[in-house]
Amino acid sequence: MKVFSMSQRIYYKDLEPEAESIIKKDLELYNCMLHKAFKICFDRAYKDVTYSETDQRMIKSFYGTSDYFPLSAIYEAKALVKSLKCLEKENQDMIKTRLKKIDKKIKKNEKQLKKALKEKEKLINRSKKKKYTEEDYLYEVQVLDPNIKRLKSIIRNLKFRRNRNEFKLERKMPSVCFGGKKNLKNGDLETYRFKRSRRMMIPGRRQGKYSNNLFKLNVDNDILTYRSTQKDIVFKVQFHKYKDELYARVNEKHNSPNKAVAYELMDYGEYFIVKAIFKKHMNLPKTDTLYGAIGIDINVDHIALCGTNMDGNIVLIKKYPIHKENTKNKRNEELYQLAIEIMEFCKSKKKSLVVEDLNFKQLKTRMLYRPKKENKTLSSFAYKKILEKVERKCLMNEVDVIKVDPKNTSKIGKEKYTKIKGLSVHYCAAYVINRRGMGFVD
Repeated sequence: MKVFSMSQRIYYKDLEPEAESIIKKDLELYNCMLHKAFKICFDRAYKDVTYSETDQRMIKSFYGTSDYFPLSAIYEAKALVKSLKCLEKENQDMIKTRLKKIDKKIKKNEKQLKKALKEKEKLINRSKKKKYTEEDYLYEVQVLDPNIKRLKSIIRNLKFRRNRNEFKLERKMPSVCFGGKKNLKNGDLETYRFKRSRRMMIPGRRQGKYSNNLFKLNVDNDILTYRSTQKDIVFKVQFHKYKDELYARVNEKHNSPNKAVAYELMDYGEYFIVKAIFKKHMNLPKTDTLYGAIGIDINVDHIALCGTNMDGNIVLIKKYPIHKENTKNKRNEELYQLAIEIMEFCKSKKKSLVVEDLNFKQLKTRMLYRPKKENKTLSSFAYKKILEKVERKCLMNEVDVIKVDPKNTSKIGKEKYTKIKGLSVHYCAAYVINRRGMGFVD
């Protein structure tokens, strides 16, 4: 698993007199290379453009530098194009799901319109036969005609929405605006130029002593040397989280599998921060489902936990409340503490954690044409945030996380176990999730 360790703030005023101008010049140079490399990769991927020379030769000859900067820029540009392709596929899947929902809604409204038009036709026939009463007239004018008008308007809007989504499905992927489109459109050129060239990432290297070509970390005295295009810049650095693992990676033998350490330099105006990115060795999980499991059902205001034995029977239940009314930072801290509690509980019992495997990308699409109150609840629901924190904590502490199909867990729990076990729907849903993780079928 990839992790990163961030340094303290390194102020330009504490460095050599020329250090600020040299670093900012290198940042501008690197980002110019990145933008050019991205254009080459994007044109090749989406516009079928071919080039006679390799990307490295083109960029190196254009800017006249060593191989380290062009190779780093090309590596990042290729990663950006790859992520764009993944994003395009996800968006297309989401649009297809949305189109199905829209078609279903159109069909439903057309059925209602057809029924209303038939009623209208019956009333017209009654009028021709002179059997038309005052009640019929009032029903037609006050109820039927407005309903027909409303349904026709809804169908027109839905068809327009369907056409818009079909257009989105067919159109090509737009390119990226480095620095932000809003800043460019608003005319805030100072912010646009700053954000356009404020970061630089140099990939790591397995060969060599320092795990990187341009950043050399001396673990004995916490000195980081940056090899700029003009001269070496030396400064003291203090990494915080995963410091021991980072130093262990740098001290590994030449050409070891996980020796490479990538460095990202982020400019903040008066100071900059260095981020070290490397692969953390993860031990195999020490928990299993042999003697039972721990299942959790995450709800809007609480987490329901259910533990089972080796036969799949309930042995314990627990409830972790979530306070929605807290501020954002307090909620994040609360969720972080909850994740630690759940992980430690699983670790103490030596049982695997079972959770639902939900697709959050389809959440907005699933919320189409549903009650507003329900949509508001789903929007404020911190399920993804909770699940990410719990999964990460479990992964870091050798606790196995099993993901199961979330289909009808609450429904099965309500119909099958609420009366028998005498528990709430949420505990029963956690019980069903738990049993699925153990391989039982309900």
